[in-house]
Amino acid sequence: MLLCTLWVLFHLLDFYTVSGASCGCSSLVIPVHVDVLVPKDPTDKFAGLKSNASSLRRIDDTYDIFGVFCRPDAVSLAGASVVQLLVHGFTYTNQYWSPPVEEFRNYSYAAFSCERGLPSLAVDWLGVGLSTRPKNSSDVQYPTAAAAVSQVALHLKTASIVPGVLPFKKVIGIGHSAGSGLLNFNAIVDGPQSIFDGLILTGSLSVPPDTVPSLSILTPAQDDTPLRWGTLDPGYVTTSNRSIFYPADTTAFSPRMMEFDNFTKDVGTVATFEQTPITSLTAQYTGPVVKIVGSEDQLFCAADRCVNITELTALERVGWPAAQSFEVVVEQGNGHDMNLDFAAQGPFNTFVNFVDQFSNL
Repeated sequence: MLLCTLWVLFHLLDFYTVSGASCGCSSLVIPVHVDVLVPKDPTDKFAGLKSNASSLRRIDDTYDIFGVFCRPDAVSLAGASVVQLLVHGFTYTNQYWSPPVEEFRNYSYAAFSCERGLPSLAVDWLGVGLSTRPKNSSDVQYPTAAAAVSQVALHLKTASIVPGVLPFKKVIGIGHSAGSGLLNFNAIVDGPQSIFDGLILTGSLSVPPDTVPSLSILTPAQDDTPLRWGTLDPGYVTTSNRSIFYPADTTAFSPRMMEFDNFTKDVGTVATFEQTPITSLTAQYTGPVVKIVGSEDQLFCAADRCVNITELTALERVGWPAAQSFEVVVEQGNGHDMNLDFAAQGPFNTFVNFVDQFSNL
C-alpha cells in the first residue's frame, strides 16, 4: 500500500527540489506517426532487416507516446540547446529513470541530471506503461517501437515540448538494455541521417543469437497478473523473477528496490524479446557512441566477459565503423539495472559526463 501511495504522489507532483535547485516535471503525451515494415513472423530475430519483401507487412498508424519531461527552472526562461531522451528496458517503464521509493533521489537519474542543468524526457515504449498498447502484440516490434522513439526525438527538435520551452538543437539518446536496442536499431536503419546527436547505450552489448536468454524466463502477462493484464494478447509477456537484473551479491542493492521493481514491472512482447540479436548488426551511424555496462551484470558480463575492457571495446567497435567516437565503460560493482544499485551515483556521473562531451562536439 505504501509503494502504491508513493507512486501516486510522484505522478501528482509537477515539480521537485534537488539540493536546493528547483526542477519542473510535466507528464505529457506525444502523438507519433509510424509507417514501417515489420516481419510477418514476429519471432524473426533480425526484425525484418534480413528479410525479403514477401515476408514483411506494413504498419501505418498513429500512436500516443507517454513521457515525463523534467527541466531546471532556467530552461523554461533562457532555453537549453540539449535534451536527453531516456528509453527504458524490457518490462520497465519511464519510472526506471526516477523510481519513487524511499530516498528515491539517490536512484533518480532524471533528478540527478536536472540538478546539473540537463533537461530530460523519459518515455514509455509503444505498448508499455501509459503509451498506446496495440491490441495485437505482434504490432509491437523493434521497427515500430524504434520508429516511435525516433519520432519523439524529431518532435523535441521541431516543436515546443511544453509551453515556454523552445525546441532543442540536440537530442542525446540514453537507452537501457532493450531501450539501448531501440536506439541501436534506429542507428542501423537511419545511419548518417539519424535524428540523434549522440548515443549512450547502457546495459547492452552485441550478443550472438545463441547466447540470448530463452523465452522460459518470461510469463504471459495475462497469467502473471490476471486482474491487471487478463485481457491482453498472450504475446504480451512479463518476468516473474527479476533477480537477474541485479548483482548476485544481494548487499549491493536495497531489498526495497526489489519490492518496488516487482510492484511496478510492466510488459514487453515476445517479438521484441526475440529480436534482441539486431544489436549484433552493423550501424553506419556517424555520431559519438558509448556503451556502459556494470561489472556485475549477470546478462552481459558473466564469465569475466567485461574484465578486459580493451578487448571488449575492440569487439564492440566492429558494429560502429562510422561512429565519430566509440568507447566502452565498465562500471565497477553495478548490475544490469545499474540505476537501481546502491552504487548508482557512479553511472549517473558517467552519463552526465558523456552528455556534456557529446553536446560540445
